[in-house]
Amino acid sequence: MPTLLLSDVHGNIVALEAVLRHAGEREYDRVVFLGDAVGYYPDGDAVISKLRELGALGVMGNHDAWLLTLDVLEGEGYVFDILRWQAERLSPENRAWLAALPWSVGEGDWLAVHGSPCDPFTYVDDLEVAREAFSCTGTRWIFHGHTHLAGAFTALDGPSGPWVRHRAFTEAESRLKLGPKARALVNPGSVGQPRDGVALAGYAIWREEKDEVTAYRVEYDIAAVEERVRRAGFPAPLYQRLYQGR
Repeated sequence: MPTLLLSDVHGNIVALEAVLRHAGEREYDRVVFLGDAVGYYPDGDAVISKLRELGALGVMGNHDAWLLTLDVLEGEGYVFDILRWQAERLSPENRAWLAALPWSVGEGDWLAVHGSPCDPFTYVDDLEVAREAFSCTGTRWIFHGHTHLAGAFTALDGPSGPWVRHRAFTEAESRLKLGPKARALVNPGSVGQPRDGVALAGYAIWREEKDEVTAYRVEYDIAAVEERVRRAGFPAPLYQRLYQGR
């Protein structure tokens, strides 16, 4: 069953629609969302509506959790100002969908989380943190987001512990074929705010029957996002960073 992997959309409906057009030219049967539908860009409500329309299986991201708990958080700064702005514009149905997201989802040989299997708020961004993440689950395929860095850590048992390697997904198309004794911790990259220096939206398709993931980078209309950010009165660095992929 080919699975479309989406993560860290962050209210960027322009990027999400571009990704879905691109993915629509490829085969997939279900959608797994790895968290952070909201935050940063103005269209959080539209993003959730689209995920619901797709029938996506999803997990809670940190921005999602923050939006839902704004009444008890003491967060300050533009990140929380934007979440408050989005919360006021979220439909009751979309808020309920967001609130129902679990911290993890999976079955059989796969697991989806936002950050790490050890802690959904942990950034898995180096070999040691990845090694710890592998130790927190025996699942073979682990899908995560949170870092906004497209790539995969792979692990293979060695005589003194697992050998862990990393590969970035910065090309237009990157394919990872998993060996029979290997495990993988895969980040499809951020749809809405890539941070690896590539100003292209990221997503991936997992083909379980082939033991492989193909990651894609997709061009989208950043100028249209800039216009939406300007109209909403959000800080200029939010759209400026999109042009740099940072």
